[in-house]
Amino acid sequence: MTITTEETSQQTVTLAGPEVPRQAELFTAETLEFLAVLHREFGLRVQALGGGAASKSTTCNWSLMVDQHLVEPPSSFISPRRLCRTQDKVLSNGAAISAGIVDFGLHIQRNAHRLLAEGRAPFVSLPGTETEEELQIWQELFVRTEQLLGLPDGTIRAIHLGPGEPDMDDDEDGEASNAEILISRS
Repeated sequence: MTITTEETSQQTVTLAGPEVPRQAELFTAETLEFLAVLHREFGLRVQALGGGAASKSTTCNWSLMVDQHLVEPPSSFISPRRLCRTQDKVLSNGAAISAGIVDFGLHIQRNAHRLLAEGRAPFVSLPGTETEEELQIWQELFVRTEQLLGLPDGTIRAIHLGPGEPDMDDDEDGEASNAEILISRS
């Protein structure tokens, strides 16, 4: 099944492959449009992270990925796949887009306002960040996402968990995490 949304720039985002249960619930027209904007604004820079070579495609269990994003997360933490990886089921004009942008975009677009209403903020773990350019792209993605979703400046933060840290923030019990904040603008 293919679902497409048109952008004013003639850019499209398409879901390719067999449809899985609840896929349409996750990939709404609004979500596809949001991913298209992020890809249009950051796709060329993300592609350049791989040195101009074709990015490595990531084949994931599509049904599992859809289900994971539909489950309400127990914390405000997400660890997206690398920007230089591509998601072979989410295409822009026929080419796979960044798996990191897909993971990040789906989580933030679906959960940021709910997290803020609960007195929490979205945290993004970037353990595989290898270059200053990649970190700069993430920071600009955060700023642009906040603008697109009407979030207060500095809402989205990147963290680096130290060895032995749990894969979630500790704000559930009111205590701060030991995670190092990599990107903070507030």
